[in-house]
Amino acid sequence: MKALKGLMAKVRKGEGGFTLIELLIVIIILGILAAVVAFNVGGFLGAGTEETAKTEAASLQTAIIAAMAACSVGSVNAGANVTGDTSNVTVVSGHGGEGMLGTYLQSDLHGEYSWNTNATLTAGSYSGGGKTCTLTDASANTWNCV
Repeated sequence: MKALKGLMAKVRKGEGGFTLIELLIVIIILGILAAVVAFNVGGFLGAGTEETAKTEAASLQTAIIAAMAACSVGSVNAGANVTGDTSNVTVVSGHGGEGMLGTYLQSDLHGEYSWNTNATLTAGSYSGGGKTCTLTDASANTWNCV
């Protein structure tokens, strides 16, 4: 037992801790690294919003065209502000037939869209990732996100 106490006493004599200055320097370095990472990652937030808006608009247009094909018609009635639950949204053709968009879209819409009788999107808006995107030029599929 005396041998163990002697060994522990020898270990404790060489035992030292960090000084306050050393701890402050480490904390400052970690703070600088955290700030650099946060600044670099912050630029990516919301960057995918425009691509998401384009993808959702393209999916909607494809669904409208598929509904037109299923109804065997060449035009549809113009729609306005289609949002949310697509199972309740129908594309009614100028010839009396109709097709459910919910059949052709795999998910609900998160934006608002309008199209003309040729199934071309004429207006659209999408919000997500802290940004709101608006379709500014339907022919060029140009979106403005702020």
